[in-house]
Amino acid sequence: MDEWWEERRWLRRHAIVAPFGIFAATLLLTYWTEHGQWQPPASLDPAAHLVDLAAVLYAMVAVLAERGARLMFWALDERRKWRAKMRAEAMAEGLAEGEAAAAQRYEKWLAKVAEERNIPLAELLPPPQNP
Repeated sequence: MDEWWEERRWLRRHAIVAPFGIFAATLLLTYWTEHGQWQPPASLDPAAHLVDLAAVLYAMVAVLAERGARLMFWALDERRKWRAKMRAEAMAEGLAEGEAAAAQRYEKWLAKVAEERNIPLAELLPPPQNP
């Protein structure tokens, strides 16, 4: 249903904008083919001959712009997802390294305390946990 609605919305949007886009494309083509000279009564006949070409050019530009915008937003969304994934992986890795470093410092401290007080290290270490 969403795809059908999106297609209808796209068609409606372009049906509303197309006359203005074709008019602008016709003006630009006429200005270009008349070598920068725009003389309203004399330029109307060449403009009338360029309307078909202007319609095709406008349609090409509209489709490229529409698909290009979708592609751009898709790429931005994919980049956001990739960054979130990389951030989560980096945080998990950093947390694991931090926990390992803390455990190592704790064991060194316990070994030092055991040596200073002549207590067997096994008595100070917590019992091993079964996974």
